[in-house]
Amino acid sequence: MATFFLFFFSIFLSSMSPSLSSSSFPLLIGSVDEFMNYTAISDMRVLNRRILADCLDPNPYLFINTSTEGPLYDETYVTVTVGGVLVPDKADWIAMITPANAKISDCPLNSLLYLQTGDISSLPLLCHYPVKAQYVSSDPSYLNCSKRKCEVYENNDCLVHSCSASVTFHVVNFRTDLEFVFFTGGFDAPCILKRSDPLSFANPKQPLYGHLSSTDSTATSMRLTWVSGDENKQVVQYAEGRSSTSQVSTFTQDDMCSGILPSPAKDFGWHEPGYVHTAIMSGLLPKQTYSYRYGSDSAGWSDQIKFKTPPATGSDELKFLAYGDMGKAPLDPSKEHYIQPGSISVVEAVTNEVASGNVDSIFHIGDISYATGFLVEWDFFLSFIEPLASHVAYMTAIGNHERVWLSLYHSRFWW
Repeated sequence: MATFFLFFFSIFLSSMSPSLSSSSFPLLIGSVDEFMNYTAISDMRVLNRRILADCLDPNPYLFINTSTEGPLYDETYVTVTVGGVLVPDKADWIAMITPANAKISDCPLNSLLYLQTGDISSLPLLCHYPVKAQYVSSDPSYLNCSKRKCEVYENNDCLVHSCSASVTFHVVNFRTDLEFVFFTGGFDAPCILKRSDPLSFANPKQPLYGHLSSTDSTATSMRLTWVSGDENKQVVQYAEGRSSTSQVSTFTQDDMCSGILPSPAKDFGWHEPGYVHTAIMSGLLPKQTYSYRYGSDSAGWSDQIKFKTPPATGSDELKFLAYGDMGKAPLDPSKEHYIQPGSISVVEAVTNEVASGNVDSIFHIGDISYATGFLVEWDFFLSFIEPLASHVAYMTAIGNHERVWLSLYHSRFWW
């Protein structure tokens, strides 16, 4: 699908605000200026499977640390500070990599593997794909070294001074620990300057990213699907006393299909998917509002969430939103594998419409997340749509960006 489109039935576009308030996503401002036409393949796509080594940098003052030393919340912002830099360079950058023990050096150079992402260029490669990355120069104080520290004094004179900077990353619970790696050399010729200590999530088993779908046209049952790091069955509690036990599934790297060349999902784009839970809430009435929560005592519980059933077949009116090609965009200034900046204003506008009660169902007709074989991006996408997909039925169909990676799509949106 090449064209982004929206259909509004019984809902007027003029009532929706296309602008993004800084209070909703406080770190977004200025992060998408470089992208045009609502679709952007970041230059970060030049990264995977590169033979890497530590930089030949004798600087003894370098350090990297994070604003969070304890366990991470399910959704949070982490500020990463690098310091002790003697000569700031516009080619310096920081990557967020998971799991923290992922190899980022000493891997074979094989540019043919990159063809699976749709790019036929001869590219430098990194052996484990960073989740996201930011140039340190996004902190305006970095290149002019306005955050300066004296490292060596002599007779009260500073002989050696260093520079520091901070950038902030939006993080969601993708269950595995992570680290931040300080590189120089840009995306074309990166080498490693410093690595942070690993960070872990407070509860890797936490049930998350619940999204609803209709099971038939009677509107008397709804399917809820969510993700957890827990393989044991969980329940959805709903309608003041009813409950339904989940079916649980997962998949492995060996389950990923591939052509002559390995798919990113089978190779450098792989990430443990957790366990996908699905349960049916039955005995409902059409056009009614209920509440639910999902999880278990051992893994944890979601918040109480209100949802609305759609009208049944034959009703006089059905109000729905339909769109395709939405994808996602980072809620920080990061570069990612595939960015759709327009998705942010769409999600905010649709969330407002759902909250107003003007939407019975949502139809996302193809090209869902644009993850295209990079599994962590599904967690970011499901977190991205949760404010709307957890309240009304979120119905999907495959597009060309799901067709090659059907198992990844089906595990989240089709049973």
